[in-house]
Amino acid sequence: MNTYRVSFYKDLCNSDGHSFKCLQRQIEVQAIGPSEALMLAERLVDNDRLNANCVEVTHLADHHEFEHPVCYTPARGRHAWNRVA
Repeated sequence: MNTYRVSFYKDLCNSDGHSFKCLQRQIEVQAIGPSEALMLAERLVDNDRLNANCVEVTHLADHHEFEHPVCYTPARGRHAWNRVA
């Protein structure tokens, strides 16, 4: 099992009209892979209430540093995702 940090973000606009990601909720889960981590986190977090635009799944290394971030964009009935460089 690996440890993943799952972050739920909402796209907002600042006073200058520029968009930015606002962190709404963050949770750490134990899972085999990023897809399973996402499913577990969505069960624990009420995403309908958060209405997140983006969910980022990050594999945490043994020394608790960020490694391999993956961004998921919620879609109806399935999750399309792109790896963040």
